[in-house]
Amino acid sequence: MVLLKKRRLWAAALGLAGLLAFGGCGAPGETAEVREPVLPKNDGAPAKLTVGTGGFIGTDEIEEIIKKYEADFPNTEIEISEDEPDIALFSSDEAGDAGWLMDLSGYKDAWELEGSVSNPAGSIMRFRGGEGIYAIPCQYDQIMLYYRQDLLDEYNEGRRGNERAAVDIWGSLLDVPGKLGEKGRIVIDREVRPCLFDAILWSWTDSRLIADWAAGYYLKDGGTIFSLESSQNAADAFKRLLETETETSDPMGDFIEGRACVYIGRGTDILELRDKMPGELGVDWRSAGLPQGTLGRMSRLLGWTAWGVDKDTSQPEKAVHFLWYLTNADNNTHMYMELADNGVKPIYREAEAYEPSVLEGCWQGEIELLNMPNYKYASPPVVMGESAGAGAGAGGAGAGNPEFLSLLSKLESGEIGTKEMLKGLDGEYLRLLEEYSGRLPWEQGE
Repeated sequence: MVLLKKRRLWAAALGLAGLLAFGGCGAPGETAEVREPVLPKNDGAPAKLTVGTGGFIGTDEIEEIIKKYEADFPNTEIEISEDEPDIALFSSDEAGDAGWLMDLSGYKDAWELEGSVSNPAGSIMRFRGGEGIYAIPCQYDQIMLYYRQDLLDEYNEGRRGNERAAVDIWGSLLDVPGKLGEKGRIVIDREVRPCLFDAILWSWTDSRLIADWAAGYYLKDGGTIFSLESSQNAADAFKRLLETETETSDPMGDFIEGRACVYIGRGTDILELRDKMPGELGVDWRSAGLPQGTLGRMSRLLGWTAWGVDKDTSQPEKAVHFLWYLTNADNNTHMYMELADNGVKPIYREAEAYEPSVLEGCWQGEIELLNMPNYKYASPPVVMGESAGAGAGAGGAGAGNPEFLSLLSKLESGEIGTKEMLKGLDGEYLRLLEEYSGRLPWEQGE
């Protein structure tokens, strides 16, 4: 089993470190510090825990895992309850009010021992910024690019180099309508459109300048990302996307009916596309992450749920121990296989190795993103709630900052240009920086 291999590798590494400590390969007299992993424990003493799902997922799979845990730890009784549970599933819409959550970073070895935590999972785990871990992911949705591979292949036959049509780079994607004509239309989900500005903006930004990717509009020097020269280039690319897009009341329907070559929408749209799209997924049409910008591939999540531990629980270590068990590689993979259509996602990049069949379903595009370490995620500052960005505060694509949305709308209508929009955004987020002083990630001492 891959999980056991991972743990054996950890043990082997500790063993090797021990040999080095006794001078196996180091300089004479040198000793290497050996750090044992810090893991939560269940001491076997009688205890009771409660788990709340918040109605986000069904309870059958959770009860199955609870029964297995209770068989291993018979003195720990666990029941599902929504009455102030020790472990609760909460959503990104609730993430702005996270004072009840325990910081799990002291036990981060537990999840790192299970596998390589994926970038989207990592962004949720550290949604408050800094090094603190307050959540273990369960479900999430994200922006996905759907495109007609058959139309691109038809156009590209006999063409070479820059003559070919492609969707892997923003500039290339924006050239598709000009190359394919009516067959090359780009359509975009209305709620996703504002969030694309963030994705493009971050894909044009030098990551070394950002104060914290969980508060992705702010720079280490105290300014905002909107003041950067690169942001002007990103805003121009976003404006070009708006000009290139074909406006329609039913973008997904146009893609299904063959009136568009590219559809940018939600990851969960794959469920409807799976049932209605002609042709074969992975052959005639594909799902993929967003294209690359000048400095990388960045995106943002469109909402998520995650498990958290109540900091006031009477059984803190046992609660963390059960949460580790609930989300370990075996149980997380099992939950994904059973509840993928409900938005449950793998936490670990090795999901394909744990269960090769994860690539056989309609979610293959998102699974492939797990193994792309350079495909990264950022978010507006969650503490600002709906004032955070163009979409809902913690990454959702619903309500957002009214000023942000107003500036985007004016850009789209042609009332203002990109320079005016960026100037307005810079002013708005400098104002919010002052309003939320003392509550941002780099001010928490984490």
